[in-house]
Amino acid sequence: MWNRIERIAQPEAEALTLAEVKEQLRIEAGNDDDKPFLERCIKAAREMVEGPDGAGISVMSAKWCLKLDGFPAEIRIPLGPVLSIEAIEYLDGTGSSQTLNPSDFQWRADRYQAFISPAYGKSWPATRQQYDAVKVEFLAGFPGTGAEPIDRTMIPESLRAAMLMLIAHWDANRETSVVGEVPADMPFGFEAIMNKFRVGRIA
Repeated sequence: MWNRIERIAQPEAEALTLAEVKEQLRIEAGNDDDKPFLERCIKAAREMVEGPDGAGISVMSAKWCLKLDGFPAEIRIPLGPVLSIEAIEYLDGTGSSQTLNPSDFQWRADRYQAFISPAYGKSWPATRQQYDAVKVEFLAGFPGTGAEPIDRTMIPESLRAAMLMLIAHWDANRETSVVGEVPADMPFGFEAIMNKFRVGRIA
């Protein structure tokens, strides 16, 4: 299931601000010498904890897509928090792309996953027998992270701390670490935080 999920849009904002990172690294607020490096670290740290290659969550509100070869009895989206189901598209028997009417399905969100099934009295339509015959586009992220202005208060502080750990590591080991890659000597506590959000994850 995890290899069928992909990001289709980057979030409009990051989980950490440049000011927060400077404070963590004890860099003076007016010192912008390392701004490009730190902004790259901020994005990379978020991507390290998000999606199938991270803890299986979406931190900032963004669009994702789940691809299926057909309609199961119930669609399970293993990545969350899911904020909305944007569209369910499928290929009919002739190979033409169709979009389900929102009234034809129902969905519910658990903490870090969501489930979709036909609405009462409805059933899934027949699809063409081929790979990726069904595509579910959904918006996922913590509440408020897609708002204007951005509200980061709903992001678990432990996740933000984990991202700050990574950035501090990359900053302190610029010659031996690659931004965006898992450090060989992972900062203490990082994996413990990630494992907390991986609980219940099914490959």
